[in-house]
Amino acid sequence: MTERTASLINIPSIGRVERSGLAVTAILMVVCYFIGSRELAVGTAAGGILFTANFMAIRFLVNALIANSYRKGFGIFAFILKMAVFIAIVVVLFIFAKVNLYGFFVGVTGVVIVIIGESLRGSKDGTL
Repeated sequence: MTERTASLINIPSIGRVERSGLAVTAILMVVCYFIGSRELAVGTAAGGILFTANFMAIRFLVNALIANSYRKGFGIFAFILKMAVFIAIVVVLFIFAKVNLYGFFVGVTGVVIVIIGESLRGSKDGTL
């Protein structure tokens, strides 16, 4: 029980990918606002922030599973639960908040490009 508590206390801080993803999202949001419209900029922010949060959740779960703090069954359950929560958030954004679809995909694409770029650049300690 102490190992689990200790592993949760050592939650990794925001990484290089998350900082870069949020910076690219902010730049894309400003560009979309001036070139497109306010709705496009809001969609870009929603897509970028949500996908960055998704990446952080995946990284947290993988770190917890690698540290052998939890069983594999819990890992599978946690990943399915995470995906269900993020799908529900996206559905709510599109149905109730009327988020711009094109802006959303611009934000998601920006973060995906950052993740690919950071993984190609490599890391000194072997993690993103």
